[in-house]
Amino acid sequence: MTSHEDDLKARAKAHIEQLPAETALGNADPAGGVDDDPKILDEAAREEPQS
Repeated sequence: MTSHEDDLKARAKAHIEQLPAETALGNADPAGGVDDDPKILDEAAREEPQS
């Protein structure tokens, strides 16, 4: 590799290390989100209206 590629990889790694864990893992939801089937969640939401 060239020094330019090494520098680019080092800068990218430093940038990723500064991101919040949720974003670095690909989940930008600060509450953590869920891995459940969204269809089930949508059905539950229709059954239990918000008050």
